[in-house]
Amino acid sequence: MAEPKIDTPVGNVPLIPTALIVMGSYLTWFGVHYWRTNVKWPSDPVKGVLTGKGVPAATRAASSQSNLAQSLANVGASAAAAGAAAGIASATGSQIADDALKYQGQGYVWGGNADRPGNWDCSSFVSYVLGHDLHLPLPGGKWGDPGFPPHSHGPTTTQYHLYGTPINRGQVQAGDLIVWSDHIAIATSNSEAISAHSPALGTSVSNLDRENAAHGGNASYRRV
Repeated sequence: MAEPKIDTPVGNVPLIPTALIVMGSYLTWFGVHYWRTNVKWPSDPVKGVLTGKGVPAATRAASSQSNLAQSLANVGASAAAAGAAAGIASATGSQIADDALKYQGQGYVWGGNADRPGNWDCSSFVSYVLGHDLHLPLPGGKWGDPGFPPHSHGPTTTQYHLYGTPINRGQVQAGDLIVWSDHIAIATSNSEAISAHSPALGTSVSNLDRENAAHGGNASYRRV
């Protein structure tokens, strides 16, 4: 005759003591493994201090790298501040136009090196306004460099064709450059411009559209 089968209710299984035994065994294994091996853990700096070994070298290296990165950032900020202090020039369109208009009535000299007002042609007049007065860079260099005014004539209309940012006729405003193959002018508004025209006309203001028609209608409009 078979012995009767006895079912043990689930509620009678000692779950809490069993869980504590399993957890205790794991913590014992982890403790031995942690203190006796070289496996890297995030808490290694604490472990190093507790065992008298000091902060691990890798942690010190990471700290040093962080300090180096901060130092480089500080150097970059200092360099930027120095550049600002040195005065990398800029000018608004109104400033360019107003400065150019100061020379209305001055003369014209073909090939003039712009060593003084009136000793200029159309392109060296523009170089004088931008480079001498407003300290802006010129095509290929700056005012005072070898080959640039006041030592020499400097950039021509061909070089000014690639200067600044191209815009269209409708966008022209005071301070923009209007460049032809044989002439260059500085806009004083959307409808007028000033340039060094000729020995007869000198440096004077003219209607922009009539000026464009007189030079073949193929102007290039550039924003400084």
